[in-house]
Amino acid sequence: MAAIVSRLLQALGLGGQREPSIHERIDQVIVRLELIEDNVAELRYKFEKRSRELFEKVITLLRRGEKSRAAIYAGEVSQVRNILKMVMAVENLVIMTKERLKTVRDVRELGQTLMVFGAALEEVKDQVRAIYPNLNIAFEELSRNVKNMIVETSIDAIGDIDPAVISSSAVEVLQEAMKKAEERIRSEFPEPPVEPVIRLQPSQQQAAAVALAAGPGLQPDGTARGYGGQRRPSGEELEKLVLQYIREHNGFLDIRDFTARYNVPKSEVLRALHSLAEKGLIALA
Repeated sequence: MAAIVSRLLQALGLGGQREPSIHERIDQVIVRLELIEDNVAELRYKFEKRSRELFEKVITLLRRGEKSRAAIYAGEVSQVRNILKMVMAVENLVIMTKERLKTVRDVRELGQTLMVFGAALEEVKDQVRAIYPNLNIAFEELSRNVKNMIVETSIDAIGDIDPAVISSSAVEVLQEAMKKAEERIRSEFPEPPVEPVIRLQPSQQQAAAVALAAGPGLQPDGTARGYGGQRRPSGEELEKLVLQYIREHNGFLDIRDFTARYNVPKSEVLRALHSLAEKGLIALA
């Protein structure tokens, strides 16, 4: 009779709530991880599609003999695939976490598994923020969901977890997730048959893949065509414009467009790029 009364009180919201078992907690986490996995898969599909579109653009331009423009798009292919690798790595992290949950025996292990996933996700999030700030909101949401899962399912066990163990485990699983992502990209996405003229690799302040294409666009005296009476930017002002252009164009600098837009010769743009590299704002490769 006491059990019947207890169930009636719970149904009415008047009785004490039973603590969910470890298996129920794991099931709850898996359901939420599957929702995260679906969201990440949508991002992956988006960048896979973009990568293939850019690759086809490179091929089309090469067939037309427009190698300089093809080099620009080849650089953008590299940029998009860097982002795609990060997204795939997160997807791998989710799958690996779900597999690990199958062996969890208590709340402490559940909390540790989720914290390892959360720490690895934070590292990916920081890298994505540097490469592609537009994805920051999506990754912040993923991170928030993981933190909520930790609090709701295993907060009572967090005090017993060693941060050093979490950090070490997070590095290991992230390396494995990245490796799988790289292997998948190599097997599914061929490299463009043209290299970017110049590529900017990630640095602490600025991460971008940049292709420079030199072409017609300068007058005989070295000035840019168009914007005839416009004052030439120089020095730090030109460097700021170069960085701004790169950010606005997803990590790409088309010299023909830039020189025409800001009335500067190609030589000064290249000088500005090398100055930015010396300051550590970009890395030329």
